[in-house]
Amino acid sequence: MRNIPNTISIFRILLIPFFVHHVIQEDMLAAAVILIISALTDMVDGFLARRFDWITDLGKILDPAADKLTQMVVCILFAIHLYQYWVFFVVLIFRDLAILAVSGYFIKNKVMLSGAKWFGKVSTTLFYVSMIIIAMFPALPSIFIYALLALTTICAFGAVLLYIPEFIRHKEQVKTAK
Repeated sequence: MRNIPNTISIFRILLIPFFVHHVIQEDMLAAAVILIISALTDMVDGFLARRFDWITDLGKILDPAADKLTQMVVCILFAIHLYQYWVFFVVLIFRDLAILAVSGYFIKNKVMLSGAKWFGKVSTTLFYVSMIIIAMFPALPSIFIYALLALTTICAFGAVLLYIPEFIRHKEQVKTAK
């Protein structure tokens, strides 16, 4: 039972090729449904892990990895298919790469991060909601899409800024461990 959240995270990673296929086929409704499933299962695996204390070291790596992989693939594909908005997607990709690099540094130094904070969850939720809306309604006025992407990008960077004290605290753990 303890590994159910990890299994769900793996399921989310396995959804990525299906999302890619549907975007390439320009079946954006199916792609949106996959994003909805991914978002819902992300909430479920986090809820189960916290509610039943099924939090594992693997889950602390697997869940954010599934999030970042999904988000980066969405951004790459949307940057290609919605090229007029590419700058937002590229900025979000670089933010995710920076977070992965920092997380990798902590993992390499055997310091486990304490998990997502509320502002990270808000940022992830806004990302999914925005991408689902954009996928489901590709004919939205461009000003609305720009607004969604700007809000998503601002929220994503706000979350990074709020995580900086957390990263500094963990950096101190690396220093003490050496």
